[in-house]
Amino acid sequence: MQFLALETDINKIKQAYCHEGECEVLFTRYHGLSFLFAILREILITVVLFTIAIFGWMNDWPMGWLVGILFALWIIFVLFNVLKAYIDWAYDFIYVTTDKILIVDQTSLFRREIKPLHMENIGSVSTETQMWGIFPFGKLCVHLKEGLGGDDMTLKYVPYANKVASQISAAVTRYQRET
Repeated sequence: MQFLALETDINKIKQAYCHEGECEVLFTRYHGLSFLFAILREILITVVLFTIAIFGWMNDWPMGWLVGILFALWIIFVLFNVLKAYIDWAYDFIYVTTDKILIVDQTSLFRREIKPLHMENIGSVSTETQMWGIFPFGKLCVHLKEGLGGDDMTLKYVPYANKVASQISAAVTRYQRET
């Protein structure tokens, strides 16, 4: 289902960018902790607002007004940011085929960016650890060839980034040998 720029059916995006004969090599989403880290501030704000409500209840403040004001503040400062972070996490993915890497970044209801990187444009792939390597995710760096701008794309919170990088590297090598 598509609502504004949000496409909830991932298979529609896959089909739109893949041609016949192209095979799936890898499909991965970002790690769930990326969502948690994105909403840490909102969790803290919720705890503060809840603490104010308890303090007001203990001191016999007018709870009707207090709850209404705190709820309005919570909607303004927390709810929309949590929904945005959820959409950004739940609908972002990396899709690798035999011909390209498709990086989908669904930032909100109003913005989606899809970057198809064709195998001939990829110079190399590398990884970096995140959070001291404690969690099973890391940074995936896709290095583009010099003639094409030579930019690097760094994707954070990629689960098992080393395995993803090795599969992408193998797909790039297979593609280069075939052409």
